[in-house]
Amino acid sequence: MKAENIRDVILEILVRVEEKNSYLNILVQYYLNNYSFKKEDRAFLQETTYGVTRFRKKLDWIIFQFLKIQNKKLPFVIQNILRMSVYQIIFLDKVPDYAIVNEAVKLTKERKHFKYSNLVNAVLRNIIRKFGNFDWPDISKDPVEYISVVYSFPNWLIDRWIKRFGLELCEVICKTMNKKPNTSIRANSLKINMAELKKVLSEGDIIFKEGKYIPSEIIFLENLTDVASLKIFKDGLFSIQDESSALASRFLNPLPGQLIIDMCSGPGGKTTHMAQLMANKGRIIALEKNPKRLQMVREECKRLDIDIVETKKGNAADYKEDYFEKADKVLADVPCTGTGVIRKKPDIKWKNINSKQIRILNELQMNILNIASKYVKNGGELLYSTCSMEREENDLLIMDFLKHNKQYTVQDSSSFIKKFGVKKYSTEIKESIQLLPGFSGDDIDGFYMVKLVKDN
Repeated sequence: MKAENIRDVILEILVRVEEKNSYLNILVQYYLNNYSFKKEDRAFLQETTYGVTRFRKKLDWIIFQFLKIQNKKLPFVIQNILRMSVYQIIFLDKVPDYAIVNEAVKLTKERKHFKYSNLVNAVLRNIIRKFGNFDWPDISKDPVEYISVVYSFPNWLIDRWIKRFGLELCEVICKTMNKKPNTSIRANSLKINMAELKKVLSEGDIIFKEGKYIPSEIIFLENLTDVASLKIFKDGLFSIQDESSALASRFLNPLPGQLIIDMCSGPGGKTTHMAQLMANKGRIIALEKNPKRLQMVREECKRLDIDIVETKKGNAADYKEDYFEKADKVLADVPCTGTGVIRKKPDIKWKNINSKQIRILNELQMNILNIASKYVKNGGELLYSTCSMEREENDLLIMDFLKHNKQYTVQDSSSFIKKFGVKKYSTEIKESIQLLPGFSGDDIDGFYMVKLVKDN
């Protein structure tokens, strides 16, 4: 499609994420795929939409200090025009301040909010004048409010994390989660080894660094976002996968010739990684209820030349008698709050997660885990994992499962941790692995995994 005004598109995305609760990554990808933006405009769109969403509360705190109509709710459009403008003033330096103000006023008028044009102009000019001298909450009086505002997280989440991790570690987690993530890729060992992939990347002037825990498979690409357009990606030489996620496949340790069931396989990162670890020998049944995500698994397998994966449209929460005690190993990477991947999906911060929603998720997680446990052979293994850092979705759920499933025990993880040098946060189940951003590594997401063994 024909390119549109880039600032208008950014505004449209921000308003839809807030007003309609749309998913930021899906919206951004839609516009990048369907509109012919210039390279610099594509970068600006990604930078600004993710940046404003990431720092929404901090930006609002600054804007609030310069509003004279503080008890009046601004329209979503005006709020987001101010946010995207303040984000550019504070975090970006390519556009002069006066041009940012002019564009904001112009955008306000184009959206037919004429009566707010003077307000937008005045607020932005005052922020520019006071730049570097904003008022912040006092950390000694209210640490929750301070971290919540300065690092831009909801109060309920900061309160929860301070109680669990302590003030210092909570701040480290938030600081790390606010960094722009590098793209993590996994070499396709069926087509290329890591030394050869590094050579190809170097020849293409692509800057990279080795993964922290699995450098033989994972590397991080720096300052490169449009990875899928690369010829070497289309040729199937690598996949996009987080290192923490890749550790889960490694921990399950699928072997050539085994039958593996992947309960929630879309979009296929762990599924294809397991196939690689199995040298494309054996059988993986990949279950996924979402047709689009299931198609993504199929396309990934085709791109990577993997033929041992059988994709099946099906809900992991529905028991299938055909799979009873058939699998050598089962992966249950269940739906969760996603608090561990806020760095890549900053809109998760503002999804209004509450204790009721977590309870509903817990019911689904436990249901999937119970069903997965029925598919494991005697002597087989079951890996439960989430991209969450919340106890209710992880240790507490597993302890509840073990109470009612005496045939399962938790497998020791010490040799795995020693082999890969994993720095895990200690939790109630000492054999489980809880990764935390910053604590476990600057490029590591929050991720939980535990392996359960079914007695013979």
